[in-house]
Amino acid sequence: MLIRATQLCLRRSLSTARVLKNSNVSVEASQNDVVSFYDAKVINYATRPIRPVTLKELIRFGQPPLSEQSLTQCAHYARTELPVRLAMRVRAFQNLPFIVGTNPHIKDIYRLYFESFDSLEKYSDLPENDNGSDLEFAEKLKDLVERHADNIPTLARGFLECKKYMNTKDMTAFLDDMIHARIGIRLIAEQCISLIHASKNESEDQRRTSYIGIINTQLSPAKVIHHCADFVTELCEFNYGEAPEFIINGHVDTTFTYVPVHLEYMLTELLKNAARATVENAKKNKKPIPPVEVSISHGSRDIGIRVRDQGGGVKPNDLNHIFEYSYTTVKNEETEDSNIFSGITRLAMQSGVGGPIAGLGFGLPLARMYARYFGGSMTLLSLNGYGCDVFLKLKHIDESLGQLEI
Repeated sequence: MLIRATQLCLRRSLSTARVLKNSNVSVEASQNDVVSFYDAKVINYATRPIRPVTLKELIRFGQPPLSEQSLTQCAHYARTELPVRLAMRVRAFQNLPFIVGTNPHIKDIYRLYFESFDSLEKYSDLPENDNGSDLEFAEKLKDLVERHADNIPTLARGFLECKKYMNTKDMTAFLDDMIHARIGIRLIAEQCISLIHASKNESEDQRRTSYIGIINTQLSPAKVIHHCADFVTELCEFNYGEAPEFIINGHVDTTFTYVPVHLEYMLTELLKNAARATVENAKKNKKPIPPVEVSISHGSRDIGIRVRDQGGGVKPNDLNHIFEYSYTTVKNEETEDSNIFSGITRLAMQSGVGGPIAGLGFGLPLARMYARYFGGSMTLLSLNGYGCDVFLKLKHIDESLGQLEI
């Protein structure tokens, strides 16, 4: 799975590199690309209240043995709830200042949400016990998840270009709401996809006994760290010719209940930041590359992960801004001479689940939002001139978070 994700990430990086290289070329939109601003269906759905599902209910949908009733309830909830949430996102884009909404990157994401709403809306009126179209609906959801995979870097690019047309407070509020809603939409969609496919493929379901849909009840942080470290090492070596060693210590045998893709995203972001800073700082000072240390702790109510690097730390002027959208300490590669392969890899060095975001300032804010989504936290401590410690605290997804609404 991780190998496929890595290959997909590199392909997306190449595609994004081409887009960024030609981003200053004006292209006239065809009539087929125009999305109607006023759509009665969108307004109708967007005015409906959302029906939050608790984490306990989401887990119960896929609790083994998987019953037909649970599967029906899960599919019906996804069919009726996702169009409402997608319509709300469409309306949020429509309420942006006009000049911001006309930005080509932001307009692309607006169009993507509109098309996703339009493709799912027809399933919302099906009777609850009508499960004949479940596989077709699951394929629609799979297409939605794949098409939205790169919308964060595209959105980041758009808002980076529109910073002067929108104040920071409004931009932050829009992005917080958008990304928080995006996490919920993907959770509901991916859980439904996983359960529908599991119900049609018993052998696969039996092999993944630790999974309840997309939630792993025996997730090993150490294994995820190893996978992410291998991915980051490959990118780092391709870009710099060398990479730091990753030392993993602490409670390495720990397992807990969590969503693997969320943990992968957060760890990949933290390890990439640590690796890039460590290599660049060592080269700058003409010293051997020190290791990056990742420590795991297993508390009674949470899992702690500390990423410690010797990458020179964060400058005091930057420290208060590192979790702000569009704020970055990465140099703008477009103004520097570099070959295309170096550019692609630098994009991938800031990529994760959701695509490349090199130098766009979305990596850390997004990682912290993933941590907070299930009641966790992310804290960064810097020793300027030496390095950084990043502390990631994650709650066990169990009965204590059972009433958390998604």
